[in-house]
Amino acid sequence: MTSRNSFTPAEWRALAQTPVEVMFGVVVASNGGLRRELKTIRRTLRHTDEFGPESELVTHVAGFVRVNADRVRRDAETRDFTRPVAIARAHDHCREATAIVRARATPAERDEYGRFVRWCAERVADAGVEGGILRLGGRRVSPAERAFIDAIGETLTVADTPSETSG
Repeated sequence: MTSRNSFTPAEWRALAQTPVEVMFGVVVASNGGLRRELKTIRRTLRHTDEFGPESELVTHVAGFVRVNADRVRRDAETRDFTRPVAIARAHDHCREATAIVRARATPAERDEYGRFVRWCAERVADAGVEGGILRLGGRRVSPAERAFIDAIGETLTVADTPSETSG
């Protein structure tokens, strides 16, 4: 089991910030309403225990982001929410987090961390109805949100590579 003490403070911040950056990416992926979506992000962060983490690593990451959920609004005030910037930032955080968990976590923890980040993204995407008239006939998850979440899922793929297993 990998505990919080297995990571440097910078690595821990990266692991904890990645779900938030991914949720911001979902918001801009299809021009969702930022104010409503920020509420959804905070609500998701406050209820990360609903993910039901099994590993010590994801339990601690989920707990850390839950405790710091109220920072999201303040952080959002200083963010650049242009689509290319927010999406690139989300992918950059995912790549960094993937490298960290590859280096320090067990295969099961790596997989669970990726599922946790994707779960956070799915919760935000599923919160609103995109398209339609007066929220009727719209979709829960827009094609742009689905494409973003799928791309993030690929970025977060943390399966062992052949070079890692041949040691």
